Amino acid sequence: MSSPMSSYYPVSHETNIHITQSGNPAGPLILLLHGLGGSTATFETLLPYLNIETNRLVSVDLEGFGKTGLLSSDIKLSIPRYVDQLESLVAFLQKPAEEKDATTAAAQKVIIIGHSLGSIIAMHYAAKHPEKIRGLALLGPGRSISHVPAARERMLSLASRARIEGISAVADVAAMSNFPSQSEIAVPDEVRDIIRRAVTTCDAEAYAKACEAVAGLDHLDPDYSRISAPTLLLAGSGDVISPPERSVELKGLIGDNSWVTILQDVGHQMILQDLDGSRKAIKSLLEAAHV
Repeated sequence: MSSPMSSYYPVSHETNIHITQSGNPAGPLILLLHGLGGSTATFETLLPYLNIETNRLVSVDLEGFGKTGLLSSDIKLSIPRYVDQLESLVAFLQKPAEEKDATTAAAQKVIIIGHSLGSIIAMHYAAKHPEKIRGLALLGPGRSISHVPAARERMLSLASRARIEGISAVADVAAMSNFPSQSEIAVPDEVRDIIRRAVTTCDAEAYAKACEAVAGLDHLDPDYSRISAPTLLLAGSGDVISPPERSVELKGLIGDNSWVTILQDVGHQMILQDLDGSRKAIKSLLEAAHV
């Protein structure tokens, strides 16, 4: 596979979103949205299994992560802000199709593969624009915690820790919490180190602001029943950040065109821990979406 093409797209006067593109520029559009502390690198090992010969693959660095930096410390990150940026980006990426006939434009409905924070943004976008979605693969999906004081406090404490103790302290937390806590499930140190290194490269203030976005009182659940496209909810049996029960709850809210797949002995980083299981599950979504 050739190296992905790197570029930037201005989604507002203050933010240039970094993306990487690979695959067939004229093929069905697949967007990949990483989680807290991630980047376009999150999906690098998965890309070869996404029918790269026929599909157009676009990985996104969400604002504050990867090569999409915060231009100002005054910027307030929020889930609505991330969704607005995604709207702008999708419109930009689909513009060539819209200039052609309606049949071609319809074929450019987007598939979104989101992990954790990326899954939250994907579901909000899909509920707002169900007609634009061809399919969703939601890995370790999250929901609003605005009404859950204990969960909000944990996220806000993580934000405070990033600011006070630095990003290295948060990286150590992530290297533990992203994997199963059961002692019988051995996680190699080199796998934990991948997450530790990824988080260490993040800007502490941007990481803190993203934590606050997840915990924000303006982060409210959308009407999940508006999501009509095929939807995979991929969970790890040992995920302590987004346990399988959350995926089951979301399936009940989204409806009959969604299904849950649980990977055994896997935590929140399913691509790292079980690439084969992850690619097989996502393949089922691509087949359901006919790409």
